[in-house]
Amino acid sequence: MKILSRVSDAQAQAIHRQFPLLEKVLGRDSDGGMKKVAISIFDHWLRDESEWHLMDCFNGPERVNRDRKLENHWAAVFDTTPAFTVRYRGRWPNKAKLVLKRYTSRDGLIKHSKFNARKSPSQFLILPELGCIYAAGWDDTNILYFITREGAQPVFDAATRSGLFLLNYES
Repeated sequence: MKILSRVSDAQAQAIHRQFPLLEKVLGRDSDGGMKKVAISIFDHWLRDESEWHLMDCFNGPERVNRDRKLENHWAAVFDTTPAFTVRYRGRWPNKAKLVLKRYTSRDGLIKHSKFNARKSPSQFLILPELGCIYAAGWDDTNILYFITREGAQPVFDAATRSGLFLLNYES
């Protein structure tokens, strides 16, 4: 089953116009002028060292519970709106070109989004119909960049239905 499909040049150009700083957001060098909210397993920011052990969850029933919540959320996002991602094609780093792909499979999106203790998360979703970019985090906390809160509301609703929490960034 095919997980990703090629995006037409016109569609790619439209996405690049909508998110002109896409590559900077991908590299976490910028928020692209967008607002952001963390979507997390945790109901608060883990600021104190005494709570950092909560991030160390690699297996067992707690990992299964976290994965279920995150998978339900990713599935709801896929069901809500077309989801795109990025891949690099060509020899890295000099000739690598950023290419946009569209997810065609819900199971494929979930598979790519799963927690993997052996590698850092690489999930990066572009949700142009909602004006959002979604970047997975390594600690069961993801960042949703959005143009308007109204546009991002379906993602917020999916998160709360899945048992996840919205954490605001301090100004």
